[in-house]
Amino acid sequence: MPPHPQDTDSSRPARPRSNTNSFPFSAWRRNRSDQLQTAPLPPSPSPAIQVLIDDLTPPAVPSLQYARSLASALAAHSPLPRPSILSPILASLCAVDSPPSLQVAGYDILSAYWENSEATALSTSDRLVFFSLFLGPTSTWTIDSWEPRFKALRAFTRFGTEIVGIELPFLNVLKGWINSAFEALGSDSIERAERAERERCIDILASFLTSVTGSQDVVARIPEEELAGVLQFYASLVDYGMRFPSHHPQSPTSSPVIETIPSPRVHRRHQSSVSVSSLASPNIASHSPSFITKHPADIAVNLYLNHLSSQLKIISPSHLNDILPLLFRAAAFYATPLPRITVMSTSSSTSKPATNEERITECLSALYSGPYSSSCFLALKRSLSPVMAKSDDANSSIQRSLGAVRTLRVQIRKSLSTRLARAYISRDVATSYTVSGAPAQMEVVERELIERAWAKDDLGGWDAGRLGTVLAQGVEAWIKFELPPGLNGEEPSEEAMDGFRSGREKILDEAAGTLKDVFQELDARDEEDAALDEEEASAVGATLSKLASYVTLLRNPNGSMFVLPLSQPSDAPSPFIRTLASLLARDHATTLCPPLSAILLSVASNLTDEDTAKLPVLMTQEHDLSPTSPDWLSNWDSLLGESTLLIGRPATREAVLTALQLVHDPVKDMPRYRRPLADLVLAFARREHVREEDSAVAVAQGDTDDAVWLILGDEVVARQVEDQEGDGAAITEYLEFIEQVAHSRAYDEPVDEEEDDTVSVAASADISSPSSHPSTSTIVSPLLSRIQSDQIPGKVEKEPSNLPSVMSLLTSITTGGNTALSQSRSESMQPQSVTIGSPAPNSDQIIQAKCKPKYKCSSVGATSALISIFHQLALTPLCRSERNLQMALSVFDKLLAILKHESQASARSRLAVLQFIMRLRADRDHHLYYVESQYDRDGLIAMLAGLVGRTEQQPGEGFSPTPGTGSERLGEDFGGDPRKARPRVPAPERYGRRLSRGRGAVGLSNNSATSRSGSRIPLPSAISPSRHRTHVRYPIWALPEELPFDVCEMDSPSETLISYDPEGPDKRSVLPVSSYLRLVEEILEKETDWEILSYLLCHLPAQLSNKHLFCGPKSRDAIAGILKTICTGILNGGLASTVEAWPSGLKTRDAQGLAYHTLSVLVSYRRCFDMQLRHLLVEVFQAGLNGHPSTIKCCLHALTLSAFELQPSMTKCLSRILEKLSQIMSNPEMAVHILGFLSVVGSLNALHANFTEADFKMVFGVALQYLQHHNQNKTSPTISWALSQHVRILSFYIVYVWFLAIKIPDRPRHVKFITRQLLLANEGNQEVDELTEVCFDWLARYTYASADPRPSNSLLNDIVMNPNSTLAKNNERSEKTWLIGNSVLTLRSLERAGWVEVLSRRPSGFTKILCRIENVPLTNAGEVDPDLVSVTASLLMDRDISRPSGPPCGEDAVDVRQSDLSAILPTDDEETANGDAPAEDPPPPPDPVTGYVWSGSAPSQRRKDVVVDPAFLVLQLSAYPDQRSAPDVRRLVSAPSLQKSLQGLDRIPVIDTHKVGILYVAPGQTDEVDILCNTHGSPAYTRFLEGLGRLINLRGQVDVYAGGLNPDEDGEYAYAWWDDIGQILYHTATMMPTTPNDPLATEKKRHIGNDYVRIVWNDSGRPYEFATLTTQFQFVNIVVEPHSVGAIAAFSNNVHEIEYFKVTMQLAPRMAEFAPIGQFKLISAENLPFLVRQVSLLADWFASVFEKTQNDTVRVEMKTNWHARLDAIRRLRNQLPEEEGNDSASNGIMAQERYRDFTHTF
Repeated sequence: MPPHPQDTDSSRPARPRSNTNSFPFSAWRRNRSDQLQTAPLPPSPSPAIQVLIDDLTPPAVPSLQYARSLASALAAHSPLPRPSILSPILASLCAVDSPPSLQVAGYDILSAYWENSEATALSTSDRLVFFSLFLGPTSTWTIDSWEPRFKALRAFTRFGTEIVGIELPFLNVLKGWINSAFEALGSDSIERAERAERERCIDILASFLTSVTGSQDVVARIPEEELAGVLQFYASLVDYGMRFPSHHPQSPTSSPVIETIPSPRVHRRHQSSVSVSSLASPNIASHSPSFITKHPADIAVNLYLNHLSSQLKIISPSHLNDILPLLFRAAAFYATPLPRITVMSTSSSTSKPATNEERITECLSALYSGPYSSSCFLALKRSLSPVMAKSDDANSSIQRSLGAVRTLRVQIRKSLSTRLARAYISRDVATSYTVSGAPAQMEVVERELIERAWAKDDLGGWDAGRLGTVLAQGVEAWIKFELPPGLNGEEPSEEAMDGFRSGREKILDEAAGTLKDVFQELDARDEEDAALDEEEASAVGATLSKLASYVTLLRNPNGSMFVLPLSQPSDAPSPFIRTLASLLARDHATTLCPPLSAILLSVASNLTDEDTAKLPVLMTQEHDLSPTSPDWLSNWDSLLGESTLLIGRPATREAVLTALQLVHDPVKDMPRYRRPLADLVLAFARREHVREEDSAVAVAQGDTDDAVWLILGDEVVARQVEDQEGDGAAITEYLEFIEQVAHSRAYDEPVDEEEDDTVSVAASADISSPSSHPSTSTIVSPLLSRIQSDQIPGKVEKEPSNLPSVMSLLTSITTGGNTALSQSRSESMQPQSVTIGSPAPNSDQIIQAKCKPKYKCSSVGATSALISIFHQLALTPLCRSERNLQMALSVFDKLLAILKHESQASARSRLAVLQFIMRLRADRDHHLYYVESQYDRDGLIAMLAGLVGRTEQQPGEGFSPTPGTGSERLGEDFGGDPRKARPRVPAPERYGRRLSRGRGAVGLSNNSATSRSGSRIPLPSAISPSRHRTHVRYPIWALPEELPFDVCEMDSPSETLISYDPEGPDKRSVLPVSSYLRLVEEILEKETDWEILSYLLCHLPAQLSNKHLFCGPKSRDAIAGILKTICTGILNGGLASTVEAWPSGLKTRDAQGLAYHTLSVLVSYRRCFDMQLRHLLVEVFQAGLNGHPSTIKCCLHALTLSAFELQPSMTKCLSRILEKLSQIMSNPEMAVHILGFLSVVGSLNALHANFTEADFKMVFGVALQYLQHHNQNKTSPTISWALSQHVRILSFYIVYVWFLAIKIPDRPRHVKFITRQLLLANEGNQEVDELTEVCFDWLARYTYASADPRPSNSLLNDIVMNPNSTLAKNNERSEKTWLIGNSVLTLRSLERAGWVEVLSRRPSGFTKILCRIENVPLTNAGEVDPDLVSVTASLLMDRDISRPSGPPCGEDAVDVRQSDLSAILPTDDEETANGDAPAEDPPPPPDPVTGYVWSGSAPSQRRKDVVVDPAFLVLQLSAYPDQRSAPDVRRLVSAPSLQKSLQGLDRIPVIDTHKVGILYVAPGQTDEVDILCNTHGSPAYTRFLEGLGRLINLRGQVDVYAGGLNPDEDGEYAYAWWDDIGQILYHTATMMPTTPNDPLATEKKRHIGNDYVRIVWNDSGRPYEFATLTTQFQFVNIVVEPHSVGAIAAFSNNVHEIEYFKVTMQLAPRMAEFAPIGQFKLISAENLPFLVRQVSLLADWFASVFEKTQNDTVRVEMKTNWHARLDAIRRLRNQLPEEEGNDSASNGIMAQERYRDFTHTF
């Protein structure tokens, strides 16, 4: 084969090998970093065009270099070859199977040829030939070929102007190229350089396509469908782009991501190539190293919007159905949170390009403001509703609706913004005007704001009637829509369901945002215009109602109902729920239709209890529940008929029922409104009762549930009073239902079966909600997301809510207040999700306690209704009607039927009846009344409740089934008696049981406020349950009580209902109190429920103290039955033995211990009992001494009372009682009560008249036993120091009292036993203590005589021994004094008359002996110095000049005595004939009221028989008790110091002295001045004073203690009492003068205010407060008052009314209980003075010790008067000089010289 010509042409360049130079490496190899770049060939001379054409024309093998050279040559060659010449070359180079580099070269040749200016136009056939190069299968887009190919097409078609005949293929080619470049953008595998080049390609091609289709000439030749097809093509790109997740939807403009891209490592073209440099466009710039990555959707949307903008004016409206859904989807795809609406411009800066979202919004706005707005709104309406045939269409349908809602929202926001702008301009320019009248501010108002306010495209408002309805319908459609099956009919997957629910919530959230915008604009309005119009209110209300209904579909992971957190919307788990919660939490003052309250009511099951609790408040505020609204009854029917609203929602239930009560109160007197409302309430109560019966579970109710039953009860009363026709049947219906419910068996809470379960306080399961923390998923579904379901919901305690009191809010609303709901932020009800890494729950969030929540049941409410009916008909003015009174008695019978033991009523209902009846009282006229505020004024109930653990627990502690603790604050916590300075509640240790005794604790704490003992056995805080206990139920009552009924105290008792008719039976309506007492007896005998029995035992004593309530023969028999039941039950152990379940630590013995307090009160009912029952009562008290300390104390107090009231029975049992006391005296805590009992019994001689020696020894043993204990534990007493000192003094006092009770001949037989016990008490000491020394001295005085402890000056002594007497002026008196042992002996003698006066001063007394020495001769008359005195004085020895009326006192006293003596005996100045003295006038008879007025000296006042044994004289003159060695007799030299010492000793009383104040409180008095100014009291008070002491005349009083009273200032008379041991002077305020000069009664207060003890006779009818008399010495008040109050005046002299009195004691803080009074005692008027006297004596002793120890804070010893006298005598001895000893040591007989010389001593 010959060589080709060109091969031999030497001028031609060497042809490169095509397999090495023609084909570039593939793209993936081209971009590798280690790929070697082929160096470009060196330029060679360009051959001629024809040569190049020949070399490239087939069948020649195409050369890349020649092709490039041809392209370079054609660009500027002239003339150009014909197109037909190039056609074969181009066909070969641009063939589909040609290598890409050759194709690029071919396209470069084509573009170079047609870009040459000499290129001619083609015919249609030629155009088709060349255009065919671009047809055929579309090759894959490459980074090198797209640009040459596009350049060639653009040049060939003259920039798209010469496409006649190829229009449609031309468009298809461009669309194909764009699609080829676009479809790979969704892949993450392409490199950044390629992505940038593809985006550039798409921008260039799309711009070219848009320019072509924008040409009018071209458009005229293209069918409309094809033009629309271009738009649809772009729509398909948008659809494709939106399939990819958008992480940065605004990245192209608003949030760009700038990435630095290196230069693409591609094949470098030949330098002759024009592909890179020749392609230029004004809109496309060469890519820079910094590249902005775009999302595929961003590119497609830009293409679509650009093309749509160019076609918008020529497009047919039929295509809107395709355009708008896509725009909606795009709007949804790019939707971002919208800012708040503002009048200020929020548009982007002009330098910043608009985002896709803004462009889409502008496009849609143009459509909706254009000529096809109606069609657009129809398309919008269709797009708001879901349209999908299968689940695969869900995403697009959701996007379409979401974008439609966003579009609607944007349109509405424009209108709202326009309103805001106009309002702003109006406010801005309305303040001032120019002179011309134009607004002055118009010049400065922004132009843009004006344009916004009056925009050209303003739609004239947001057309609430149309847009609002459309939005509500769309919301409703989406909520009801369910996802259809997939393509193959399969059920949607869980993932698809989650996506559907998430998308649906986005749509709903956008709709909710629309409402949020509306409310924002509304809030920005002025107050006068802050309301929606009717159409807007309807649209907003309908939409919000539909949105709210969505939450009813939601469920928590555990299947429970989802709860919407209105109080904290931010805690919602998804944006929509947060928005919805914030909308529903708005102020309800916004007018909506339906109203916001109705919307919330429709989703009440999905709201927290706190949120639903606001609904009644809001409805009340809007007057939707009052008769002013025509729908008020239907609204009430909705509230009361919605079961989910009132079940498990205590706060809501409280709010509804509180609103019910507040609405019912104003209509009480309007039967027209009240009756239908009451019928609704009755229907509601019936439903509640049926539900409770069906479920067999008690419905937990709150305090406000009482409103239902109170309304029913009030309705019965109202209809009873109104007495209309047909009311009888209605009343019967109401009563039968109430009684039925009251008798229904309540389904109480289960008992605790000894399991140690903990109760976690958390939200109820039926109202719980998902986690309040924002979830990672925005889906809230009926089962929530799988992520949420995997989490473990924790239970947390609900934090205290700041929600204002519902009652206060409703009260403010109903009374016209303008109280707004506080925007409290309470804790959400949603359970916390526990995730890994989260902190552990706070311990405060979980409460673990066996606590019993507040619990009520319907049976209690029904019982409360019956109580209310009885109270209104019987204890209010309604009782004046006999018909009403009979109805009340009928209801009382129903209450008693509930209380019966065999009744089927619940324990709570029975307890409610007891709580009411126990508070009934009767006044002195037997009229009934109800008491509450002063129910436990004496603190007895609180004390008894503390013994069995029914006292208030500490705050924050759960109530344990174990008994509680009685604390020192019981009286304060329970609203105790305001008179009491410190409630006298037993100290816990004192009344707690010791574990060592095996009895368990009685629930009392071992922390006593009054005891400082460190040696006690501590009681455990909790006692383990008994092994024999089967089950324990939580207590249903405790103090302070919360009564289940609400009845008020009346100012006056019932006018007609009485407890007893003194005039006889069947004359007046009488309450059957005896029936109630029979029930009490039955409960005591048969009760099985400890709750009922314990309440009865704790409260019965207080009620029994009101004796006027239980009068009449039937009541007396019932009282006797109660006494017999209790006594026999205690003795045989049957009392409380029927109780089925005991609390831990309690048993029958504890119940019996409570019963003793009832028996103590029953002592006052002694007239109801025969002698056998009285004996039985005392025997039971005796048996109670075997009980625990609290029982012993109660029995001791009762026995003390029985010593006065039941003396025959006490006399019978006293020996056995003393024997028992001797056994329990080892307990020092009982000592004060035992000794107090003995002191009272010792003062009553009738009780121990028949005592034997052994009986007295038991008494002495009991008293002296404590002295041993005190001396052994002197440094660490087990009780307070003051009480220890008091008991020590009291022990000696018992010895003195009981020793004086022994007959004088029998006394010496007891001295040995007493002496031994005293020495045993001082065992271990070197010497006996001072009080023991005094006791021995006292025994020496009273063992052999009953002489007075202090002598009185007789007339004989005045005549014989008075040295100033003129009759004895010639007789010189001598006097000497010796100190012998513990006595000071003084002898006085007359030298010649022979008279001797012996004075023995000892610690226990002062003895004076006047005698005449018979050894001295008696000189008769006529002898030298005759003795004229002795005989005369002896004859007058037994005579006394004084009279009962009393002599004058003061300076005239001596003159009177001297005048009397002068009348009898002669003097130096005159002689008197011998003869008998004139006869004395008989004393006047005693006053019938005051008795004798005592005056003079003590012996005459006592009027006792004095017996003196000779041993008495010897003992008084001896050195006893100093007899262990030779008596130490020391003579005291007469000196002024000796006389001063003796005078000081004589000033110390020889007995104990006490002063006690007495106050009389007249009716109604409370002020101290009024009380002190009283000058008289009632007759009962006067009789009390008469028995309390003896009326003495203060003038001339010598021996009786006057208590500092001055007769000239403080009155002539006073009451006093004395015996051989002590004296009491009573400062009686009514006997002291009240002068006008002392209006504040300071003179009286000067004495009474300084008394430590005061007796208060309280006739005021009110409680006497402890601090009524303001004074520093406020220690003890003994209050005496009638046991019943009433209208009868306190001055009444009716013996029956004042038959018994109540005695109570008020003690200062820190004072221990010491007297036998307890909380109170009832005692008869005849025995009242004796009890009060003994108590006042004990009180003054203890108060003196208490004051001496500075309120029990300083340990100092209290000294008695006898102790003080002993110290004075010992000080006198210590003052004597030491006796000189015998210096000469003598032995034998001479050693006696000192003793034999008696002159040394005598």
